[in-house]
Amino acid sequence: MVNFYFFIGTKAQIIKCIPLINKIKNIMHFNPIVVSSGQHKSIVDGAIETSLIDVERINLYKNNKDITRYFQGIKWIFSFIKNYLIFKTKLKDENNENFCIVHGDTISTLLGAYWGKRNKLKLIHLESGLTSNKWFVPFPEEIVRRFVAQKSDILICFDENSKKRLENKYKQKHIFMASNNTVIETLDMNNLVIDNKKVTITLHRTENIVNKKRFSKFLQLINVIGTTYNATWFLHEPTQNYLNKHKLEIPNNIAVSSLRNHEDFLEELKSSYLVITDGGSIQEECFYLGKNAIIWRGVTERPEALNKNMMISDYDNDKILNFIKNFDNNVSYSKSTSSPSDEIVDYLRAKFKI
Repeated sequence: MVNFYFFIGTKAQIIKCIPLINKIKNIMHFNPIVVSSGQHKSIVDGAIETSLIDVERINLYKNNKDITRYFQGIKWIFSFIKNYLIFKTKLKDENNENFCIVHGDTISTLLGAYWGKRNKLKLIHLESGLTSNKWFVPFPEEIVRRFVAQKSDILICFDENSKKRLENKYKQKHIFMASNNTVIETLDMNNLVIDNKKVTITLHRTENIVNKKRFSKFLQLINVIGTTYNATWFLHEPTQNYLNKHKLEIPNNIAVSSLRNHEDFLEELKSSYLVITDGGSIQEECFYLGKNAIIWRGVTERPEALNKNMMISDYDNDKILNFIKNFDNNVSYSKSTSSPSDEIVDYLRAKFKI
């Protein structure tokens, strides 16, 4: 039996790993195990209970709620280090052919890399090779992804530029490029009926919500958008916390909603005419769905995931509003039929004779 320990902390990680977990689950002598860090506890639990009912789980956390505040996050990190990296006994798994799979660039990715190495597992980094080419933008994600790539044994990427970067820097590592990001396997391309007045908004990145000036500009932008479109802001709890801290108010012409589960939120995206977001995974979803989108950032690690109706805002509201006026209505969704999860499994089986 070969065990694959999927170290999961955030919503994006569980969503993007579910297709791969299910592929592995269906192979004889392969056993996927979800290891939860507790970072986005309720969201991850909900996704597992919906999509991974019969998959083995290991919970490595003490907190009862999601980590949404920074002091709370610091406490959670130190608790994890103390309980699961220093004093806690190691896995009772003596098979040296087992794997730990970490995804992306979050704090959970970093903790998972340390946890996997401590337990002498082969470390796989999914979505490796992305970069902003700036050490501290975004922070700490850029540092995390570089550190984890360095520690990993196997680097799996989803675009040519990432592959070239990895091959140039890590010549001795196992590097594999799948045809698409695994997120494409979570998208239902049917019933793409668009409401030409509907706008979907999200904002959650630290670089945006801790900066009062930038946050204020964002509110000014969506206030203008709200005069023409029916806009709904799906509000993350940390974003609400910083609205309160900065004493900023959401414009009256913007509807507010709590976060939805992934399937329901995808339906919102699919029917939207315009999406305004700073989320990397949402950027990818908009690209595959052929959406009009404003990425509220100064730089993206995913330049390949931009169609001609998607722009990096550079926080310039005048440029954004002009861009929206000139959308090309001929952008279509991705028609790819590939299964990156199948490709990854085939690569691992062939490379490691498992």
